[in-house]
Amino acid sequence: MEYKTILVIIGVIMIALLLKSCVSKNNSKNENRPITKDLPQDKIENDKVVLIENVNLDEVKNAIQQFCNSYNQEDFKALPLLSVISEKKFIVTFPYDIEFEIYCYFVNYLYYPNDITYKPIIKAWTTTKPSDMWMKDDIVNKKVMLYIPSDDKEYDNVYLTTSDNFEYKMGFALGESSKKLNESKQTYSEPVKLDELKLQETIQFK
Repeated sequence: MEYKTILVIIGVIMIALLLKSCVSKNNSKNENRPITKDLPQDKIENDKVVLIENVNLDEVKNAIQQFCNSYNQEDFKALPLLSVISEKKFIVTFPYDIEFEIYCYFVNYLYYPNDITYKPIIKAWTTTKPSDMWMKDDIVNKKVMLYIPSDDKEYDNVYLTTSDNFEYKMGFALGESSKKLNESKQTYSEPVKLDELKLQETIQFK
């Protein structure tokens, strides 16, 4: 083997080890971030609610905390409240509200969390506003349901169905936007009602 080839191989190995070290440090920082801020004083009324099924409590707690570790580095962008309904069924609400864009990211992350292998069933609901990301005439000021279809292979989007069953895919990649679908993946269903559920436990994340 030529001397130059050996140097190239050594260089590639060193770069790979350096990148692995950086990723490890960043993950450690996110997992152990200090929380010095108190929760906001005032709650904000909203209708955002997420239903998660077919997962266990430790899995959903880990996924939510990972999301908060990533998005709450400097400010509280996501303050989910987890409500335990049963062993495999959970509700997430946002007593302090959350921006629609971050809410979409949250739904996507719960479906595709890092280093957690499960097959969740997730539906999320809210009412859209003109200032929300990805708005179109068919979407704005409507009750909508967010979800990830089981046949999704792109991993960086969330699907939206309006109460009158207009359906869009919201792409997160650079240059992506909301795209109207020609065929329906899921029809709209009414959101769960917390006052009709018997909650076993609630956990506030930050």
